[in-house]
Amino acid sequence: MLSTDVLYFIEIARANGIGRAAEALGLSQPALSKAIARLERQSGTQLFTRLPRGMALTEAGQALYERACLAAANLEDGLQAARDIGGGHAGLLRLGMTPATSHFVLGALFPRLRRERPAAVLKITTAFGDELFARLRQQELSFAVGPVPPNQPDDLAQEVLYEEGFALVYSQDHPLAAQKDVTAADLEGLDVAAPGPEEPARQVAEKALRALGLRSPRVVVEADTLEALLFATATSRLVTLIPTSTPLHNLPHGLVMTPLPGSILQRQIAIFMGRGYVSPLADRAIQLLREHRQAMATTMSGQ
Repeated sequence: MLSTDVLYFIEIARANGIGRAAEALGLSQPALSKAIARLERQSGTQLFTRLPRGMALTEAGQALYERACLAAANLEDGLQAARDIGGGHAGLLRLGMTPATSHFVLGALFPRLRRERPAAVLKITTAFGDELFARLRQQELSFAVGPVPPNQPDDLAQEVLYEEGFALVYSQDHPLAAQKDVTAADLEGLDVAAPGPEEPARQVAEKALRALGLRSPRVVVEADTLEALLFATATSRLVTLIPTSTPLHNLPHGLVMTPLPGSILQRQIAIFMGRGYVSPLADRAIQLLREHRQAMATTMSGQ
């Protein structure tokens, strides 16, 4: 088992400070300070740099953190494997998804998975693709669902679920709102709200524009949540890009959504997994995603 000092170290690193970690763990700050002091004596080096607000890992601390997280995830997987072998359908599913895929993923798993596995615990993380990939590599997630980036991660297994298009979103006062159709040329040089440069959706869009010989839009607002991007768009003359699968009720009032032709921009959505243990619960959840994809394809072909 991992020592309590190591577990406390992981929590402090995640919280970027002893105060927040103490609150989350329900412990006193002196107790956590002593735990870090013991680890620093054992390692013979400083693990944290004290900042005016919080703490940051040193290079040595980062090395320990990465390996400690991996060890903690392996231990949890081992315990889960023991529970699975011991029988029953109880388990823990650590599921990751991007904001744009949440409607598909939750529709596939609920309520069916809850009916089949009433004793199971689901921990759901919603984040953009780059963060999900990092968590998969740290074995903090059982699997994740998100867009396939242009540079596909070869250290993660993937299975394509479906393809989807994109739509431009802008306020009803934007000049584009007066146009009947939007072409690829209209995308050139726009002021936009977008996720960070490591986000697969942005990478796909920029690659598609380069292939058409167009300049990338100018990113004026950069945010890591869909809500923030839509709010910035609704309160300005900015434009943002969202998947066509995004439910319309998620759009703030006053926004216009115009689908782009598939020939301009399209992407693949996939299941991503690490190379470690896959529990029966995770395996069943993945099967439900496949069945949901097939049901959607059947519905679309019948229309």
